[in-house]
Amino acid sequence: MPDDSRPITATAPAAKPKAPVDLGAHQGLIDQLRQIVGSDQTMSATDERLFYAEDTYRSLETPLAAVAPGTVDELSRIAAVCGRAGVALVPRGGGMSYTDGYLHTRAASITVDMRRLNKIVEINETDMYVTVECGCTWAELNAALKAKNLRTPYWGPLSGLRAVVGGALSQNSVFFGSGLYGSAVEQCIGLTVVLADGTVQPLGAHAIQNGKPFMKHYGPDMMGLFLADAGAMGMKALATLRLMRRPEHRKHVAFGFSTASAMAGALSAFSREGIAAEAMGFDAGQQSARAVEAKRSFKEDLSTLFKVIETGGILDGIKVAVAGRGYLKDVPYGMHVAIEDKTAEGVAALFKKARKLAKASGGKAMPASITRIVHADPFVPPDSILGPKGERWVPVHCIVPHSQAADMIAKVQALYARYDEAKAKHQVRTGFLLVTVGNYGFLIEPVFFWPDARLAMYDKIMRPEHLARLPVLAADEGARATVLQMREELAALFVQEGAVSMQLGKFYHYDKALKPEAWALLQKMKSVVDPAHIVNPGALKL
Repeated sequence: MPDDSRPITATAPAAKPKAPVDLGAHQGLIDQLRQIVGSDQTMSATDERLFYAEDTYRSLETPLAAVAPGTVDELSRIAAVCGRAGVALVPRGGGMSYTDGYLHTRAASITVDMRRLNKIVEINETDMYVTVECGCTWAELNAALKAKNLRTPYWGPLSGLRAVVGGALSQNSVFFGSGLYGSAVEQCIGLTVVLADGTVQPLGAHAIQNGKPFMKHYGPDMMGLFLADAGAMGMKALATLRLMRRPEHRKHVAFGFSTASAMAGALSAFSREGIAAEAMGFDAGQQSARAVEAKRSFKEDLSTLFKVIETGGILDGIKVAVAGRGYLKDVPYGMHVAIEDKTAEGVAALFKKARKLAKASGGKAMPASITRIVHADPFVPPDSILGPKGERWVPVHCIVPHSQAADMIAKVQALYARYDEAKAKHQVRTGFLLVTVGNYGFLIEPVFFWPDARLAMYDKIMRPEHLARLPVLAADEGARATVLQMREELAALFVQEGAVSMQLGKFYHYDKALKPEAWALLQKMKSVVDPAHIVNPGALKL
């Protein structure tokens, strides 16, 4: 890997999408799509095509159009029409990807906006499963289940106000509930996908001829090929997820640490003992950007406080109000934990054990405001796509076993240090987030903030009142290229160290991470379900 004295060699991503190609010979296809879903659900104007060309980080090619099916039959017909025309299909959910997940690698391609496929088909309280269309957001699903005192074990990412179920099953995802129950795909027991030729393919529990979709494993697991596939194998239409009763009791606890390795040791101890529903750690850089410097109005702070009181009681509200944000300024590494259980006694026992384990790793108790606020208002608008100073933001991540966590964090920090000169020159800020996954995984998410021009898509997905608080920055190709090269080096490091990742999209080096025999088999399977390679070409590096 280069040291920071070497010039940046990566080419900066384009500041804006490529100009749309003339529809020309494709106008007939666009007309056919309009006949399937209607003119109002077929977006082919220039500004619409440019919007669908970007994810939250960059753009590649600009699509011919975007189309929004409202039924599985419409989705099937769209696939069949595009398949016959040899035009690529790129499924898009909530639009929260930053790893090129729904970006286009061909100009002759169509975005399939899945958000109209958003119905909750069945909540089965007796057999404890929920079947949902894959364009349903996690916020919508959680609200419907909460009314029945139910939830899925993993119940969504922080971006769940926009992120959809199908996106999480395609990219895989962790956060709410992941400390105990693992990632999104581990909750899925049945799936219906639409293949490249329009075939509606039932999988897992959906494949049973006569019966309810209550159990995933009945013979070979063919569904696994379509989970965490970055949308490369087919377009997800329906999913069935496990259910559980909502835990009735919760406590919050937080600790400060002087070193990253000490905090990592405590997080791993919590994970192995099954203590936390969510356990996360921040270094000073991430903590400052996301908590200390956060741009919020007094009205928003007051609204959050009322939500804390509503969900956790007046005592939790008082604790958050008294603590404020300033207490985090002098915390080098902060660990924030939510503990839940069916009984108050169970939560109390876990809370006591948590304090003992944290103390053994050198942790010092501090106000537990972060997880209180997060649980009071779990799905918030995606305003954090920009940093507190109006900077651009993008993360990258890996998951390692606990035995490798401290060493991998040290390697990430060493890479940061090698780029100190370039970071200072281009005002690039770095940090990291740590999250535990079940009792087996340790997620490390390096993050980058840098001064640069906004992407046009931010105007459509971020709140205008929040954008108005932030300065508008000029384009900075040098800063952008620095971040790109650091991300690429981290992706290569993850492969070298045997780490795994979610949200593979088209960014991570998945082809280099697999053993040759496994990669060859995956290529063969892609050719079986998508012979012409028209479903999200480039995803998984296929």
